Amino acid sequence: MKKTLLKITALLLLLLVILGSAFFLIYPNYSSIKIQLNQLDSAQVANNTTLNLFSKISYPTILQASAEQGQEGTLEYLSQEQLQKYKEENEVVKLEEKETVLKIRSAEIEGWVVDGDDANALERGFWYHPLSPPPGERGNTIIIGHRFLHLPPRRDTFFNLDQVKIGDELVIEQKNNQFNYTVINVRVVDKNDTSILSNTSDYRITLITCTPLWTAEKRLVITGKMDKDYGII
Repeated sequence: MKKTLLKITALLLLLLVILGSAFFLIYPNYSSIKIQLNQLDSAQVANNTTLNLFSKISYPTILQASAEQGQEGTLEYLSQEQLQKYKEENEVVKLEEKETVLKIRSAEIEGWVVDGDDANALERGFWYHPLSPPPGERGNTIIIGHRFLHLPPRRDTFFNLDQVKIGDELVIEQKNNQFNYTVINVRVVDKNDTSILSNTSDYRITLITCTPLWTAEKRLVITGKMDKDYGII
């Protein structure tokens, strides 16, 4: 019994020493630590405020840039004749609603990949271009997204797509599958450069959005190749 009491007493004394040491180490720096934490919060608030303010100031430009996407001559344009011809020559695969998710951890991007016969689908999410093979299939899967329809901290936007670098991971998640791609190319092309929509013999994915930010002058193109094991689970 005495041994147990001694052990408990020793443990309590040790805890008091540890707590006392921690107090004397941390308390002198309390103010500076608190200021740094407040600065981090303030920086985030300021960043979000700036983005929201700039988006309101630039709203007419944003509307014009968004309207340009899908116009004849741009690579997002898809005529019914093109779609019909493709359907006659190929098997068109439709994505189930809210089944496919695109994730890019390095750029804080995550959102639904949606189906649609024209660029109006961009209003609902990242648009899976119907003239391309679906994720996981051989060929060049095309996914197009708005750059500034939504702003961070929302993740369902390609606002941060310019942060993606060669070597980063792109992930497509579906109900029973996961496809992992590694970025192999980052480039900017003219908005009417439809060559980036061409199919390929390998397993790849191409992500497209407007650039520079707040304009629709050109297109930012991210290309990824599927990992060796094809990411199937």
